[in-house]
Amino acid sequence: MDPKDLKDIDRLRLKLRPALLYVVSTAQFFDIVNGASVSVAILPIAQDLNFTVTEVLWILNAYTITFAGLLLLSGRLGDLYGHRRMFMFGLFWFALWALVVSFSTSPIMFILSRALQGMGAACTIPTAMALIATNYPVGPERTKAFSIFGAFGGLGAVTGILLAGGLIASIGWAWIFRISAIAAFILLGFSFVVIPLTPPKTEKPKVDFLGAFTATLGVTGIVYYISTGVAYGWASVKTLPVFVVSVLLLVSFVYIESRVRHPLMPLRIWKVKSFTASVALAFVSMAMFQGIIYYANMVFQEVYQWTPIKTALGFLVHSLLAVVVFGILGRTLPRLSLKPLILLGFLLRCVTALMFSFVNENTSYWAIPFPAFIIHIFGVGLSLLPIQITAVRDAENKDQGLVGALYNTGLQLGAPFGIAILNVIAISTNGNIDGAVKGGPELMKGFRNAFYAIIAMGLFGFFLALVILPWDKPVRPATKKGSELVEVEPSELENGGEAIDELGRVIDVGGGGGGEKEEVLGGGADAEVDGEPVSARTVAGGGSGGDSNASTIVSMDKLGKA
Repeated sequence: MDPKDLKDIDRLRLKLRPALLYVVSTAQFFDIVNGASVSVAILPIAQDLNFTVTEVLWILNAYTITFAGLLLLSGRLGDLYGHRRMFMFGLFWFALWALVVSFSTSPIMFILSRALQGMGAACTIPTAMALIATNYPVGPERTKAFSIFGAFGGLGAVTGILLAGGLIASIGWAWIFRISAIAAFILLGFSFVVIPLTPPKTEKPKVDFLGAFTATLGVTGIVYYISTGVAYGWASVKTLPVFVVSVLLLVSFVYIESRVRHPLMPLRIWKVKSFTASVALAFVSMAMFQGIIYYANMVFQEVYQWTPIKTALGFLVHSLLAVVVFGILGRTLPRLSLKPLILLGFLLRCVTALMFSFVNENTSYWAIPFPAFIIHIFGVGLSLLPIQITAVRDAENKDQGLVGALYNTGLQLGAPFGIAILNVIAISTNGNIDGAVKGGPELMKGFRNAFYAIIAMGLFGFFLALVILPWDKPVRPATKKGSELVEVEPSELENGGEAIDELGRVIDVGGGGGGEKEEVLGGGADAEVDGEPVSARTVAGGGSGGDSNASTIVSMDKLGKA
């Protein structure tokens, strides 16, 4: 492609960057709203469509299983064929089947349509993260962008509960899906305009079909096992064989990826210690998050005997505060080391679970649940946002879709796993045989043990982060002042002296060094171009060998030879 065309594309990308961020963040918002709303609307849906007891669990699982199972494949296809294309296809597919779901007349129609809708979300979420990572340079800009993205997600989780309560009480559950469809079609129109085109691939992408087959079926089977184990039994003939086959498929997938020339999941990405740790922490973090939201909902409806709409209002402080807290963190995270924040976040979330364990039918909402929600949203912001930033920070642009997919796979596996384990604990405590507690405040005994289990998860996440997550320094772009490359505080870039251009390069506008440009690239400390070694210096390095938070400064003159 002509260099002039590339410059025009880069200028367009810079101009549309704010709109792009809000489009992809809103897409995630409505996806999460849709999922949270359905969890509240299970009973009305089951009653209207005459679901049997064994079919009810598929109201949620049909979507979750296809979503989680296809994340890896769709994320990698976004890397190969274009994140813009995959994101827009996902929006269209999500909207189409959300509309079909809203007109369901039978359980089978609902379940199949919901599963197909999950495929659209699997195409949208990892590519949304990739679009942010590839359009915002490493440092303060990307951190702020992901903080806004995370704020929309946190807002969606509780807005979904509020929306469902209002819709169920007024015009019916079908409008949960119709509103999602309308919003997705509108976003699709905006996407055509605000997501810039990228240069076409010079080579035809090569897809690892065998790896895609084994990975998709393997992850789908694992999610199925986790999601249905509580209802069918962990050693049931309906679940255990699926689990065994899924494990074998995933082992085969790893073997295939180590042998093929163009793997779906290059194993090199797991060598980045911060990424591997982030996926594990995302799993634990989402298990905790789903546990708190689910059992707080159970406390409101069973222990307090609240209606769905009153329950939704009880979550309102959580939703509104998420916007404020995540917005503040977006401005402060670039100046802070992330690991201490993650550790503090897990501890605050443990405090939330501990506070809820003291609730009974006579406890005032304002005495415990209200302040517990305030503490919880601070804990989520201080842990989940830095984990997300750490996951994508060191990956190359060509791997961002895959990284986003793997990170979200960790989240999607963590959510049903957390609920499954907690349900086993709560149900076994309250009894699941004749004479068991059927409902009401007496269920708090089992809920209390579930909150204790959430505390155990939080402490596990704390020690996991403490042991395996590298210590880091705040991400600072580098610039050339005089004859030396130096680290620059984010505030310096905001207040003048230097500027970041549309490619993420730092330009010296103060006259020093003749205005020469230097590019901040992710990777190791040295590189080669056309077989020649390129001089490089690692800046903003962290602990554990300095490769956890490293950027490499490479001469643009030598890059031009590539």
